[in-house]
Amino acid sequence: MNVHEDFTRRSKLEDVGRWFVTDFIKRVARELPPGSRLLDAGAGECVYQPFFAHCRYESVDLGVGEAAWNYENLDHVAPLDELPMEDETYDAVLCTQVLEHLERPRESVTEFHRVLKKGGRLYLTAPMAHVEHQTPYDFFRYTSFGLRSLLSGAGFQEIAVEPFGGMFTRWAYEMPRALSIFPPLRWPEGGIRMKGALLLPLKVSCYVVLRAAQRGFLFLERLDKSKNDPFGWWAIAVKK
Repeated sequence: MNVHEDFTRRSKLEDVGRWFVTDFIKRVARELPPGSRLLDAGAGECVYQPFFAHCRYESVDLGVGEAAWNYENLDHVAPLDELPMEDETYDAVLCTQVLEHLERPRESVTEFHRVLKKGGRLYLTAPMAHVEHQTPYDFFRYTSFGLRSLLSGAGFQEIAVEPFGGMFTRWAYEMPRALSIFPPLRWPEGGIRMKGALLLPLKVSCYVVLRAAQRGFLFLERLDKSKNDPFGWWAIAVKK
C-alpha cells in the first residue's frame, strides 16, 4: 500500500496530537473481535488499515483534503453525508480527525448511525484546537458538549467523550508551531535560502529548548484535574 504521509510512525514529541490519536486507534483495534466489519470514514490514505488486519476493513473518503495524498487506496469515494452503503452493514465505524472537515457533520454522523448494525459502535476523534489545515475544507472545532449533541441527535446511546490530555498536553501539542516563524532552509524548487541558512543555528537552538519544554509540560499534565482545555477528544457511541 503506497502512503505519502504515514503519521502513525511519529514519536510523541514529534507530533503530540497524532500520537494520542494513534494510541486511541490501537485501543480500538484491540477491542474489535476478529472478523468485525469496519468502515473507516474519512480514511484519507488508509494509514490505519494495518492495525485492522484481523477485521474486514473498508474505507471511504471524498478524496479532496490533501493534494499530495494517495487516495487510490480507498474502497469507496463518496461524501460522508451520503454514504453509498446499505443500512446496518458494519459492526463498527471509525472516523478520526475528520469531523472538522465536514460541512454537514450532523448529516454525516446520522449516516454513520444508519450503516451500523444494531449494537455497533462509532469510534470518533475530533479537535478542539488546531491551526487551519486542508483548506478550504476546514470548517469546525468541537467541545465535548458539541460532540455529545451530534451523537445523541443522530440516535446514538451510551456516549462516552473523553479528552486527549488537558491544558499542559495542549501546550506541548501547540508549541512546535512556533518554529514556523523561521524561513525554510531550501526554496521549493531547490537551492539554499540565504535567510534560512543564516537563521538555522537559532532555529536549532529553539528546537532544543522547545523539546525540553514539551517534556516538561507532558510531565505537568498530571496536575490538570479538570482537563477541559485539551487539543481534542475521543468518543465512543453505540447504536441500540
